[in-house]
Amino acid sequence: MADKATRQIAEYSRILAHLLSDVFEQNYLIEQTKGLLSKTQFRVLKILSVSGQYTVSEIATILHISCAAASKNIDKLVRLKLVNRKITRSDRRVMEVSLTRAGQAIVDKYEKLRMRKQHHALAHFSREEKNKLLELLKIYVHHSLSCEKNIDVICLQCNGGIAQECSFSKNKNRCRFYNRINNNQITFEKED
Repeated sequence: MADKATRQIAEYSRILAHLLSDVFEQNYLIEQTKGLLSKTQFRVLKILSVSGQYTVSEIATILHISCAAASKNIDKLVRLKLVNRKITRSDRRVMEVSLTRAGQAIVDKYEKLRMRKQHHALAHFSREEKNKLLELLKIYVHHSLSCEKNIDVICLQCNGGIAQECSFSKNKNRCRFYNRINNNQITFEKED
């Protein structure tokens, strides 16, 4: 049986996960797009923003949705002029999807809003407390995921945002972005 601290950590982890993925993300998205985009549609924009173009079937695989659902979401994004779709040269049946400037602008605004709200949430922490929290979160996430299978969706939730600092990016079986990172297809800007 788990001790009291372990049970409380598990409960706070569940609450934090719910806040970040359901409450905060949805609120940021509504504030940024006035309810125009679904979470899935925004995730398509975010993936394209970080990783460049993908085929419709790759997007479906990444998001764990059907190709038909991916196509439907991409159709809306094309109508809104947030993504472009083009036939690949190698196979005319395959469509590649890329982000437009308008799509990138939505992702950029969303990220600025998210960072502003995170800054507010951490405003009462000292630099040392922030560093300690970061260190403990890295350890907690690493050990939580080390025994899990099929975590590629988790890496996609990060969407490359922690880049080479991710403890799983060095293991190609643990990071969906491994090949693109190591083949220099993705570049990361260092924060000041």
